Amino acid sequence: MSGISIRKISITDIQADAIVNAANSGLQAGGGVCGAIFKKAGYKKLQAACDAIGHCDTGKAVITPAFGLANAKYIIHAVGPIWQDGHHHEPQKLYDAYQSSLKLAVDHECSSIAFPLISAGIYGYPLEGAWRKAIQACRDFLQKNPETEIDIVFTVLDDKAMHTGRQVLHDQIGDTLKVNDRTVSAVYFHLPEEPDGYLSNWYRAEFDLDGIHFTSTEQYIMYRKCTLLGDRTSAIAVLATDDPEEQQTIGHNAQGYIGNLWAGSRQVIAVKGLMAKFSQNEDLKQQLLSIGDSWLVECAGSDKVWACGIRLADDKRRDTANWTGTNILGFALMQVRERLKNGE
Repeated sequence: MSGISIRKISITDIQADAIVNAANSGLQAGGGVCGAIFKKAGYKKLQAACDAIGHCDTGKAVITPAFGLANAKYIIHAVGPIWQDGHHHEPQKLYDAYQSSLKLAVDHECSSIAFPLISAGIYGYPLEGAWRKAIQACRDFLQKNPETEIDIVFTVLDDKAMHTGRQVLHDQIGDTLKVNDRTVSAVYFHLPEEPDGYLSNWYRAEFDLDGIHFTSTEQYIMYRKCTLLGDRTSAIAVLATDDPEEQQTIGHNAQGYIGNLWAGSRQVIAVKGLMAKFSQNEDLKQQLLSIGDSWLVECAGSDKVWACGIRLADDKRRDTANWTGTNILGFALMQVRERLKNGE
């Protein structure tokens, strides 16, 4: 799955198919990120490979083996601009350096790439501006190449750079979620009348499945729960009402409940219902696909199963370490999105 994230880690320690060196045009070993990469890759072998290439223009990138970098296959050497005043094509050249790097990674069948913040060190590019151009370039590349799946990670070593990057990521992509030490884009939802409410199981979206007409995925899931437990009376009652709250209540009170049986079946049932909902409602399908690879998170403080266990208005939802729920619905929606992207 493609995505853009930021981690506080040395680029020489990260696991990625390709890591990017903030190179100079002569492709010579330098200081900072460049020096660290040369040291860990093995100076003699890497310098010899760079000397064989000879030169790289500003805004371009070249590729070499990773040599002693055990966690990578390739090193991509990207030459960013030296900051002057912003009026000497610096933003465009920085953008081009990222785009060239991503193209090289895809051409070499890389599924992951790790970047430093190019030009923001000794080249003097202002921190926030460097982040904005970096994330813009990566976001544009993913949007222009929707068939490409590549995990893009930015590596930083100090808190200021990480904080600034995460704020820019939030500004450009939308809301964010911290997953361990990564920050990813996210979409949070709960009730149908709230933002992105079309993702809710309570959202009215009619579809046909197994010869029955349903008005929402809540109705489908509760109906299947009742039939799975053998409570035919409750199943009929679920179909008799269009109110998702009533449907949920009937399903919760179904007779013959077996915890392990329902726990092992509910996500499979949800995915089947959601596939019908989105495949049979083209406008909803396009909305789901339009949010790219963002994590989908249902927010409800009292729901520890289908939701993350935190209310939509609570900022604690933005870190999985705070979750008290399993977010089954969010993960089911992401599974459905991938299937729809693959043409199912």
